[in-house]
Amino acid sequence: MSYPGHGYPGGQSGGYPPPDRSPWSSPVVLVAAAAGVLLVIGGVLAAFLLIPSDDDDPVSAPGTSTTTSTVTGSPGERADSPTVTITPPPTTVTTTHQPTTTGTRPAPTVPGADWQGFTDGPRCDAANDPAVAILRTDRSRVIICRVGEAGGLYYKGVADGNLKHIDFPTQEGKYFIARSGSYEYIVTPSGLVIRQNGNTIADEPAIAYWSR
Repeated sequence: MSYPGHGYPGGQSGGYPPPDRSPWSSPVVLVAAAAGVLLVIGGVLAAFLLIPSDDDDPVSAPGTSTTTSTVTGSPGERADSPTVTITPPPTTVTTTHQPTTTGTRPAPTVPGADWQGFTDGPRCDAANDPAVAILRTDRSRVIICRVGEAGGLYYKGVADGNLKHIDFPTQEGKYFIARSGSYEYIVTPSGLVIRQNGNTIADEPAIAYWSR
């Protein structure tokens, strides 16, 4: 028995019908797939390149300012102003000390005397008491001393081997007046005047006199 047309119905000859073509074999699909793969690879590479490493983090130097944005409220809202954090540079404090200088001691012009009186007496009491006046006569050696650099005055005089010490003499211009009872001892550039009850009982001209 023979079939019309010598084949399968449908008018196709030559045996089996042609196989169905796969949609993936289309050139358009292949090109699109290749493009997608390239995009994926490019995205991965870009991600690796854009992610900073720990070594690339900048280190803020002293004295630079760092600005950070603070986000408040719901996501998507931006803060009105950034928060600025300023790191001040380290401060170096240099401390200097002024040299201490000792004042120059006066050099009295009276022979046999230094800045504290006569070398053979009388002399000022304390080691730091300076003489402010020194007088020598034929009979007497007299000094006026100050307590320290700004203290009170005191009188010391030697005559005929006798020492006289009087505290708190007064100064009137170039005169120093020491009072002890009814006696007054007046030291001037001209000499030493001694009074008792207002009467002059001794007037000794100066041989040498010095004052500060």
